[in-house]
Amino acid sequence: MSDNYIKQQKQIIQQLKDNIQQRQSQLSIVEMRSDYENDDAIGLASLSFPPKDITQIISKEIIAQLQSVDSHHFYYSSECLHITIKNIRYVNNPPLFKNEDVVKVNELFTQIVPKFQSFTFRLEGLILFPTSVSLVGYCDETLRKLVQALDLGLKQIGVPDNKKYISDTVFFGNMTLCRFTREPSSSFQKKVKELESLYIGEMRVTEISLVICNAVCHPKTTKVIGTYKLSMN
Repeated sequence: MSDNYIKQQKQIIQQLKDNIQQRQSQLSIVEMRSDYENDDAIGLASLSFPPKDITQIISKEIIAQLQSVDSHHFYYSSECLHITIKNIRYVNNPPLFKNEDVVKVNELFTQIVPKFQSFTFRLEGLILFPTSVSLVGYCDETLRKLVQALDLGLKQIGVPDNKKYISDTVFFGNMTLCRFTREPSSSFQKKVKELESLYIGEMRVTEISLVICNAVCHPKTTKVIGTYKLSMN
């Protein structure tokens, strides 16, 4: 893994944490909801789903720990856990995309994704966002090159990503584990702090799926449009 790119990712994450603490975050953040499971606001995004051994570790080492402190929030089940590789259309009701957009994006991903090498996320450390908790995935510059190629392609086909980011050159894996249904308690925040530097393991990304789903990727709202394999050379 490129140490230099991981260093840049760590700097961006620190900047993100500082901004959140100072309440200066300009990022697109999913608003707090009382019922995420049945939420009918949907989006279009490309995701990578972790293997079972990784989801079991995450469920035991992080999710169960947070749940024991406050069970009221929405916690991701193993089947909902994912890393967003590239957002396309942010969750909304009504959706901010049409069927023809989905067809165009599917064609674009079919062309672009196989040109890139498979890569590995090093899953380590938590971020406490205003309405959620995420596990961070560090990786090499393959992610940057892939995301920028997809970004350019999406603009060219007239379906640009409508989400705001802290950087347009430094990207990291973001796996949401929990979404808040109310303000997190001080004991919950303390538990996140305790687990802040936890190392989970490595996750190899060999394929990416284009998915329509709600904010928590709940199975009842999820529709996989296509799955595209990365090069294994």
